[in-house]
Amino acid sequence: MKLSKILKNIKYTGKHDDREIANITYDSRKVKKNSMFIAISGENDDGHDYILEAINNGATAVIANGRAPITDLVPILQVKNPRKVMSKVASNFYKNPSKKLNIIGITGTNGKTTTTQIIDHIIKFSRRTSSSLGTLGFNTPSGIISTGFTTPESIELQQILKTISDGGIKYVPMEISSHAIELFRVDNINVDIAIFTNLGYDHLDFHKSQENYFKSKLKLFTSLSKNSIALLNYDDIKTNQIIKKINCNYFTYGFNKKADLFIKRYELDLNQSIVSYEFKNTTFSIKTSLIGKFNLLNIAAATLCSIKIGIPTNIIQKSFKYLKNIPGRFETYKSRNNNTVIIDYAHSPDAFDNIYKNIVILKTKNQKIISIFGCGGNRDKSKRAIMAKISEKYSDDIYITNDNPRNESEDEIINDICLGFTKNKYSIIKNRKNAIIQALSNFENSIILILGKGIEQYQIIKNKKVPHSDIKIVENYINEN
Repeated sequence: MKLSKILKNIKYTGKHDDREIANITYDSRKVKKNSMFIAISGENDDGHDYILEAINNGATAVIANGRAPITDLVPILQVKNPRKVMSKVASNFYKNPSKKLNIIGITGTNGKTTTTQIIDHIIKFSRRTSSSLGTLGFNTPSGIISTGFTTPESIELQQILKTISDGGIKYVPMEISSHAIELFRVDNINVDIAIFTNLGYDHLDFHKSQENYFKSKLKLFTSLSKNSIALLNYDDIKTNQIIKKINCNYFTYGFNKKADLFIKRYELDLNQSIVSYEFKNTTFSIKTSLIGKFNLLNIAAATLCSIKIGIPTNIIQKSFKYLKNIPGRFETYKSRNNNTVIIDYAHSPDAFDNIYKNIVILKTKNQKIISIFGCGGNRDKSKRAIMAKISEKYSDDIYITNDNPRNESEDEIINDICLGFTKNKYSIIKNRKNAIIQALSNFENSIILILGKGIEQYQIIKNKKVPHSDIKIVENYINEN
């Protein structure tokens, strides 16, 4: 593509000709002949330090923020915020593929992945084409491909959307994280339907305050065009603030009867959920293998979304017969000694509180709750003791272990967690596999909760990803016993 087309509607200083650009990237290692290199600041590195390396690797144009080295080798175009501009550059380069797609963006502290996957399933069951995108990865005909992010960087995101569009797909249910909103990754994505699941306590290491966290979420809704639709959780206290700020039509879902689609009745156990919803004076029931009261809201959001894109309620009902589980989300296994094992990605105080309150509803009177969890290194330290306090409130026994310690001392992380305990009913087993095996072996008639990693296939220790899977450990144990 000609450089002038890539720079369309972008404010910059500097001179350039109309050379052809074959590739755009923010990673100097991925630069090839005739690339445009965009110098952005990352978590650990600053792309401005790699501009000359990028030029040596074949970059023929550079976007920077004024700190670029002086050179006449290639055009260097200066902008105020390269990361923000990168989103527009990517949209221009890939010809704004989101305009050809029906983008359904899901944001919130909890429930993004489950809601995204349910919507994707219902759309496909209705014989329409859909490709989901989120924490689990990019859904392709040959399987799910991991992107490494809940919402990829803008260049990768636009490239994925172009691939989806070129493949004839019409719908894209995608998770939109607060990080992605704040880092401009979705600035040039045309969102047709935006869903708000809830706002809890998370990511304060990045956002610094709960209010900043909410403001990031709010940006998705204030950016919606008047032709878009917002679907909002009526039960969340932040929903009224969103309603006051948006310029598009909105609909609500929840347990409250004032919601447009509300939960009328429900039956819950560890094997299934049966729920009745009412929408426009019509009641319909859904029977599903998804368990937990919180999943009733995820199902409600997905159902309301499906209705809004024209899928009949009888098709929505039938689709749940074929939806078995969401990988790594309240994923349930039956083990020896009459134990039920639940693996979940929960890694924040709000998610912990949600999980435990649901377990209390689902468990039988004599069942014990055994918990296994750790906390990520180089992340919000303030939540560690809070998560321990929540776990202690509901658990009969607790194993504290490692969960992606990264470059932080595993002992310091565990010490931070243990500050939240007031009772001596926990053990420390740093090796996560050993902690899981011991819990599976030592108890009977219990619910064993393995929290924090979900479908992750690794432990991040220092700068290395060491193979590890909670799911595989549990499945192997069950098969061998």
